[in-house]
Amino acid sequence: MQNLTTPDLPSDPPVVNSEEGVSLLVEVDFKWLMAGEGWWIDTTRLHCDPAYVANLVQLAQASDSPALQSCAALLLRQSPCAATLPTH
Repeated sequence: MQNLTTPDLPSDPPVVNSEEGVSLLVEVDFKWLMAGEGWWIDTTRLHCDPAYVANLVQLAQASDSPALQSCAALLLRQSPCAATLPTH
């Protein structure tokens, strides 16, 4: 008879900062909602290019989707480059 053992599993799940988790969820929501409008997101630029973020937010705010508009506002508030976004 074989002795079946389970692999060693970590006893505690990795700890995720709740703020980081919320930020990630907003980003994922934004990417899916934008994809639904036919716009694809470059994640690298989303994290480091203020002009790119500003352009995406403008596109999202001009859409007919209240969910996308709301998500864009959340993304804008939590964007690491929000302080450097160009003003109109």
